[in-house]
Amino acid sequence: MQTKVGIVGVGFVGATTASNLVSAAMCDELMLYDIKTDLAAAHVHDLKDSLVFTHSHTKIYLAKDIQELAKCQVIVLSFRKTHLNTLATRLEELENNAFELINIILPLEKAGFKGVYVIATNPNDSIVYLTASLSKLEKGRIFGSGTNLDSSRLRRILGDKLGLNPCNIKAFMIGEHGDSQFAYLSHAYVGSKSLNEYYEQKLGKKLNTEELEKEVANEGYFIYNKKGRTEYGIGGSCAMLAEAVLKDKKLLVPVSSVFKDYALSLPCIIGKNGVEEVLECEFSEVEKAKLKQTQHSIKTAILSVKDRLEAKIKA
Repeated sequence: MQTKVGIVGVGFVGATTASNLVSAAMCDELMLYDIKTDLAAAHVHDLKDSLVFTHSHTKIYLAKDIQELAKCQVIVLSFRKTHLNTLATRLEELENNAFELINIILPLEKAGFKGVYVIATNPNDSIVYLTASLSKLEKGRIFGSGTNLDSSRLRRILGDKLGLNPCNIKAFMIGEHGDSQFAYLSHAYVGSKSLNEYYEQKLGKKLNTEELEKEVANEGYFIYNKKGRTEYGIGGSCAMLAEAVLKDKKLLVPVSSVFKDYALSLPCIIGKNGVEEVLECEFSEVEKAKLKQTQHSIKTAILSVKDRLEAKIKA
């Protein structure tokens, strides 16, 4: 079966996701949609120019109407309201981006979209939850990039400290893709050995979790403050998640999935149906307190806009 991905919003994140999908030939067909049709068209032409250099056979199309994406197996949501400035807070982003969902999800529902949403738009957890509230899809078919990028930063930082390939470290940032996320280190490993134990043996000192969490957060702030955006890391993450769905990879990653009245990142198995399993986690007492805090942060954000979004739909 031909694999087909659609991208809604081809700013820096959407365009970088598209480039990753094409250069690694992750899908057979790629459709780009943006309210700035000329921008999407330019990206289509630019990506086609790259095909001869990558030996990719991906067919790339412009979608002039969002309903043209309805036959895709995966749709990546990477839109952002253009009038937002780089200093916008997460809640300001939510105020603007949440209402844009009405113009995206409802037309796709009407057109019969039955695939999987991979969401990059921020604030990620709130947008994931609100997308699920607008869609009739099974909740597992809607998930966000969440702390997958933050976890890659965590593993890279640990790899640098320990002199290891980050791929050999199993550790996750979980919770909110935002300020209340935390490092889940009570069950983090290097091979079969506890990360905390390995770190102390290798470096002769205990791992300071709070300092490590600050380092991870500062990575994102550094990039954002210096260039006004992140794109390569999140673009790589979204492409990997889309491929995991298309190829039914059963990939273990921390992504934002939907719960009763919020969404947040926990380790999940990603396959052809989206989030196919949320792994049960055993938390330390400190981690339990952090989890409660991150849940509260996300719920508060959702409640700030949920009723008004529902009222606008009914109006």
